[in-house]
Amino acid sequence: MNRKMRIVAALLSTSFAFALLIEPTTSAQSARSFLGVRGNTTQTAATNSNCKKIQGHSVQTFDPATGIVSGPVTNSGLLDGTIQDVINFAAGFVLTPDPNVVAYTTELTITTSHGELKSSPVTTQSLLTGDGSEWGHINPATSTGRFAGATGIISLVFRPIGDPSVGPYETEITADICFAE
Repeated sequence: MNRKMRIVAALLSTSFAFALLIEPTTSAQSARSFLGVRGNTTQTAATNSNCKKIQGHSVQTFDPATGIVSGPVTNSGLLDGTIQDVINFAAGFVLTPDPNVVAYTTELTITTSHGELKSSPVTTQSLLTGDGSEWGHINPATSTGRFAGATGIISLVFRPIGDPSVGPYETEITADICFAE
């Protein structure tokens, strides 16, 4: 490396090191997404004492005539009740890079004695095995009762314990819910 290149490299590395030193590190106040954009749209349990991580279980069946997947939610405390996941056939299905896996959207409602938790998750599911997962943001405007105004993310991971096309599907539910003040 010639002398000019060494000087440029030294200046660049010094500038980079200096920029790292003065960069504010407020990870509790903001998050950086995969696009590099800062935002605070979803709070986490670490930054909001009104947030809870809830896990539960469900065994659901699919009714092809109505496009509804439903069943009881158990072992989750606040989310114990019933789940209804309506496939949005009008939005269609999208093929993924794996030709045996499709993606589609649903309208998810978990009805509990505390109100209704609502989301519009994206689902990916194997056409061969029936295994799949879905996740979505909790809708604060359409959720009711204790969940009205709540934000956060809900995810479900499911696998068939019966016929892969109709179930029943054993489902693990995880929700990070930040309740309104």
